[in-house]
Amino acid sequence: MNTFDNHSTNMKKTIALIIFSIAIFSLSAQQQKDSTKAESRILIIPYQSMMYFSDADQDIARFSRSNEMKVRNEMRNNVEANVHHQLLSCFDAISLMRSTSLNGEPDLNRIYGSTQYTLHSNHPINKDIIGDKDKSAKQKLFEKFKHKTKDQTFWVNDSNVMLGMIGDPDLFQYLSKKYNEKYILFLTQFEVNTNNKNTIEWSKQQYKREYILHYNLFDKGGNLILAQTLTIKGENENSTKEINDKYLVLLGSKLKEIIQLNDH
Repeated sequence: MNTFDNHSTNMKKTIALIIFSIAIFSLSAQQQKDSTKAESRILIIPYQSMMYFSDADQDIARFSRSNEMKVRNEMRNNVEANVHHQLLSCFDAISLMRSTSLNGEPDLNRIYGSTQYTLHSNHPINKDIIGDKDKSAKQKLFEKFKHKTKDQTFWVNDSNVMLGMIGDPDLFQYLSKKYNEKYILFLTQFEVNTNNKNTIEWSKQQYKREYILHYNLFDKGGNLILAQTLTIKGENENSTKEINDKYLVLLGSKLKEIIQLNDH
């Protein structure tokens, strides 16, 4: 074999070694990424249909050329879809509404069947459920998003929250074994409230609406980490698409931001 052939053979071996090394590095990086992502898996429980409260469905249905039942279903689907989509960017998010491959619907029905709803309205609940080491971080979170001015269009409240108390003692252990989640996000209630409904402004469509999402965040053992309401002040839109694009997308984004701040 001449010098040229030896050189060519050595070059091929070197290139093969480089390609092999890159493949090993990529596989290792992917496995590390998947491992990290699995540690931050979050299970999403959408709000139960009966936990939707709105004084706007008749008008939204009329302007959207739909009916009130379809409006309620579309609102629920849009809230769940936006929350799921936003959380996918930073968590391994699993929604029981769409988890057909994991047979999520029976699990969702089991959760709903064992849940009792209680409105916590006396004092800020998160002062009772957070440990001393987390109080500083939580306080910064509340300060960032609390309602400070009348012109504010988004705020967080933790003193009037719908709690979803799951009574099945074995349920959290069952969910953890099946889904291996770090968090459980329970969307407990959704409200659409209209201001100035019984005034002249109402007939002229000179009113505003508020979109309020209640949520509870649990760890995998069923311990409550956060319970809050997210409120967005809107205008007088009566199109489900406009409502989704302007407000529900933003609700999902803000909820993701809050959960990210608490992920440690």
